[in-house]
Amino acid sequence: MKSCSGRQIYLVGANRLHNESLAYVITDKTSASCTVEATLCSVPPVTSGTAQKRLVLYDFSNGCQTLEDLIASDTNNVLKSDYLVLINLLHTLNIECEALHCGVRGFLYYQGGIDTLLKMIHSVLDAQFWISRDLMAELFLLGGLKKTPNPADRTAALSPRELDILKGLSTGLTNMMIADTYCLSHHTVKTHLSHIFKKINVSNRLQAAQWASQHL
Repeated sequence: MKSCSGRQIYLVGANRLHNESLAYVITDKTSASCTVEATLCSVPPVTSGTAQKRLVLYDFSNGCQTLEDLIASDTNNVLKSDYLVLINLLHTLNIECEALHCGVRGFLYYQGGIDTLLKMIHSVLDAQFWISRDLMAELFLLGGLKKTPNPADRTAALSPRELDILKGLSTGLTNMMIADTYCLSHHTVKTHLSHIFKKINVSNRLQAAQWASQHL
């Protein structure tokens, strides 16, 4: 495999001892610079001088995690600016299609070993997706990643928490009131709203409230 010298990889997850050992292997085998971070929000934002996209390997092995949590923690917009791959994923979660629509570039499951990991790293750093043939077939049947959703599709794309927040917004609740109602931080509510606006294709609270009154 060719060298990835000069490329930046971030390994994100709570198991620091395991991740530091894995980061050492990645650096040794690829010549890339691999940095360990505990959370996605710890990954620094892209600077104006960054020539190539970075690779972020997000450990999804915590059974309490959800795709909603991942999106809410993406305060530096990593899903848009970098290549993010979910690793240590369970097949039974069935979140792949939704994750791809959110900007995830690939998936590495528990069954994958070091050789598979290294192949994935080189593939994704070459701007390719790392997904199974079965998933590719499913996406083809669904119309691919670029399908423009109709209002019903947009409603289905909202997570249960996002639906709760949108309903609260439509009834006139402020961000702080929504945060208190659902035991969330004010910042988390703002992040959820940003993703809701993108999913339903609106640009502000008034438009979101009007959309909710018509479709919820």
